[in-house]
Amino acid sequence: MKKSALTLLFVCFCLLMEAQIAVIGHNLLNNAALKNTKIFVTCGGVITKTLTTLQSSDFKVMLDFGKLYQVYFQNDKCPVMYLELDGKNIPSGRFEHMLTYELNVPFVYKIDEDIDTTVFSRPFHRILYTGGTRLCDDSLYNREFAKNVVKKHKAENAVSPDIALHLPTVILAGKVQLSSDVMLAVGNRPISLLGKNGELIKSSFTNRFGAFAFTGISPDGVGKLKIEVRENENPGGHSLMNSKNRTVSSCRPSNSQCEWTMDDESLKQLIDNNFTTNIGGKLVASSMKEKKFFADKNVYLCNKLNTVIQQTRTNLLGTFVFEDIRPDKTYFICVDKWEVAPGVKIDVLNKEDRYISTFDTITAGRTSLKLNTSYNARFNEISIGDDEMKMDVEATIYGDNVNNPIGKLKIVLLNDNYEPIDSAVTDNFGTFKFKYLPFLKRFYLSAENTDNILDVFKNILIYSNDANLIKIMTHQKGNRFTYKPVSADITRLRDIEMEDPWLELIEKDNPEKAGSGEVLISKGQGKMGPKLIVENILFEPNKYAITPQAKEVLDKVILVLNANKALKIEVGAHTDSKGSAAENLKLSEMRAKTVQKYITASGIETLRVMAKGYGETQLLNHCDDNSNCSEVEHAQNRRIEFKIIEGLQNTK
Repeated sequence: MKKSALTLLFVCFCLLMEAQIAVIGHNLLNNAALKNTKIFVTCGGVITKTLTTLQSSDFKVMLDFGKLYQVYFQNDKCPVMYLELDGKNIPSGRFEHMLTYELNVPFVYKIDEDIDTTVFSRPFHRILYTGGTRLCDDSLYNREFAKNVVKKHKAENAVSPDIALHLPTVILAGKVQLSSDVMLAVGNRPISLLGKNGELIKSSFTNRFGAFAFTGISPDGVGKLKIEVRENENPGGHSLMNSKNRTVSSCRPSNSQCEWTMDDESLKQLIDNNFTTNIGGKLVASSMKEKKFFADKNVYLCNKLNTVIQQTRTNLLGTFVFEDIRPDKTYFICVDKWEVAPGVKIDVLNKEDRYISTFDTITAGRTSLKLNTSYNARFNEISIGDDEMKMDVEATIYGDNVNNPIGKLKIVLLNDNYEPIDSAVTDNFGTFKFKYLPFLKRFYLSAENTDNILDVFKNILIYSNDANLIKIMTHQKGNRFTYKPVSADITRLRDIEMEDPWLELIEKDNPEKAGSGEVLISKGQGKMGPKLIVENILFEPNKYAITPQAKEVLDKVILVLNANKALKIEVGAHTDSKGSAAENLKLSEMRAKTVQKYITASGIETLRVMAKGYGETQLLNHCDDNSNCSEVEHAQNRRIEFKIIEGLQNTK
């Protein structure tokens, strides 16, 4: 309201004067007002105007028609940057009218390690006249510039392992797993780096999928790596993997610990100075009256200076994912404050639907949660592996210019071994999309030049789903089209989300139909039988009461059932083989009925939720009464399965 009033008053004032170009701006540093900014206007390399905002963050600049201007902004906290305004193409017939343009100037800290200040040697914003009664953004340029402000910390060309071994400090990163066929992760476990004389260098924890990272390590002082193990956890031993999932070494437990000697070869395999991981979770908006997914909302990843370095949008289950999270850094996970209604709190759940924390900080107009990536409990709980993520890939293909969308073109998506993963056909607008595929860090695109459909064009243009040009490729007649996007291009082509089997049960392309039963998505029915969803719902030994952790999982099931009124499910409870078969069957029946009662108590019709106990009759592994199994192996059999028995529609 304040901004609109300022604009209105200023325009009225200018109408009393000779008409000119009026630029009205608001200086913001991380979404907060920035005062005491000096502004210089240059034309032809000569300074024509200067002003200072003093105790205000707002400014107004009057410019004459018919010239090209650069407007520079200087503040002690920030790098110098400038915008460009091209008034040369404004016809003389418009000179008697006032042309106004209003913008927010997005300053950043010059000490911000995530900001590439070299990009400000170019204008951060361009303003053009394209006809009509107002000035316009050069939106293509402005969006492209904004994507280059944040540094890409992953190096495309990493140093060799031999050179890295002699660097002053390095990052050692890897993963610990049980040495067995199932290769289970050794998660949330203390792990220590020792010197050559056994002294402690640094200690940390593995995260939920067994990964660890030690930063600032001098390689020549490292002697051993040690992890705590549990009694009878795995007689076969533990495997040490590097960050590329290659086995480095194995060990057998002794005195409740495993140790690996760190010789030069082992160290070279563990050194990864570009190591990053992923985080993901679910956001739930909770109030006294209801609990619902924080769906279809913007989520930001900010660094310690509150600079937005990544942005995504929650899906219908409120999930979000951020890539390239560096170890031992401070981040904030944020949502827009205005999206959170009074009396509502935003809870963060992890992939297993365990409650992690509540957004508790307000800064720069956002509600946020502070996250330190030092492999502490909070960070470990929301860490996710590549195999727990899904991706969508979308782009539009044109020939020579945007007036020639190439339709009916078969596109094949390949992994980094050039193996086909999936195929799609462009629509009449030249757009193709791959949906809910396994996550790939790198992929390639290929197109079959059937009937020489591409040969009428000299160039092939690739545009992202937000209508930004990504790549121009020269086409050679008779050849198939192959595109090998670099890392920066992949980020613009790909949307990622956290895997959740319930997501397929909600209409994704048309949210208005969710719950109507008109369109339901599933690839699990048909000849393969009903869809099964296994949830990690824990009960205390020999008991069937719902635990607080189990309630978070069941609340998600309730939300899905409310969103899709056509779903009917069977709650199947399973036990391990410990104890008698009769007791296990009775216990599983009680647990299934308890889950059913919890769901139906929320208002879900009883006929939509059936309950059945299976006891130990459907073990997932060999751990029957005659087998000697570890507690980890027995735990695989203690589970709740949700069988979707109605409400699915076959899709191909």
